[in-house]
Amino acid sequence: MILITAANGRTGRSVVRALLRAGHPLRLFDHNPGVQELAGEGAAEAVIGDLLEPRDVSRAVQGVRCVVHIGPPLHPREAEMGHNVVSAARAAGVEHLVQFSLTHPQLEPLLNHQAKLAVERVVLLSRMPFTILQPMHYMQNIDVARVIADGVLRQPYALDVPLQHVDLEDVAEAAARVVSEGPRHYYATYEVCGDDYRNARELADIISAECGQTVVAEQISFPAPPTDGRRPSEADDYRVDALLRLLEHYGRYGITGNPNVLQWLLGRRPTSFAEFVRRSLACD
Repeated sequence: MILITAANGRTGRSVVRALLRAGHPLRLFDHNPGVQELAGEGAAEAVIGDLLEPRDVSRAVQGVRCVVHIGPPLHPREAEMGHNVVSAARAAGVEHLVQFSLTHPQLEPLLNHQAKLAVERVVLLSRMPFTILQPMHYMQNIDVARVIADGVLRQPYALDVPLQHVDLEDVAEAAARVVSEGPRHYYATYEVCGDDYRNARELADIISAECGQTVVAEQISFPAPPTDGRRPSEADDYRVDALLRLLEHYGRYGITGNPNVLQWLLGRRPTSFAEFVRRSLACD
């Protein structure tokens, strides 16, 4: 039995599909009741619970061989959630812990990187066989259909600074291989990147070429928080602070990575951005 945390999120759903294709029995953990529908689609178990509640997490890990831990994005207590998962897995005698981190967690000025690094630290000290996956900026952050409909690729940071990208479906396939092959990947930390290192103008040109119409890149302002009179919560403030830091870093430095590890894990070249666009168009 394989447990996937935050299974109903974007990354979780892709990983669930990849593990089901690989034939694994799954238990899906999420706070959102929608995880029951997802579990029903793949004949998997569903556990509704809170990663901040140790009893919920302990219940979820019982009888599990491997835990794939995906932390919720931009949550102010993500590090605490990860610690709960590692502690429960360790107490339950889980054979293999796979943590979804991100590329370059040591960029500590970035709040989401701080949280991932804190979880990595706990994983390294857990005495459990582990694999840490460090995915790059997802291609799926670009809504191809929306960009084509508008004729504009909008982003809230500099248009000329390149970023490395990776296809989430490639990441999910790599994760499934890590789980399936188990001991071959114990005690490994894998940077999971594609080989598209491009800025927004180049991405817009690729979309234009693939769809046959003009798409331009446009830098926009960071969306202001809603002003509905409600006092922002801790989570609201954290997300805004984390995004501001992230976008400022992207605008100055971009983010880099190397595709060699992902190519080795997949046994093929990673999906290119042009291939991702073509796949997106075929799905519309």
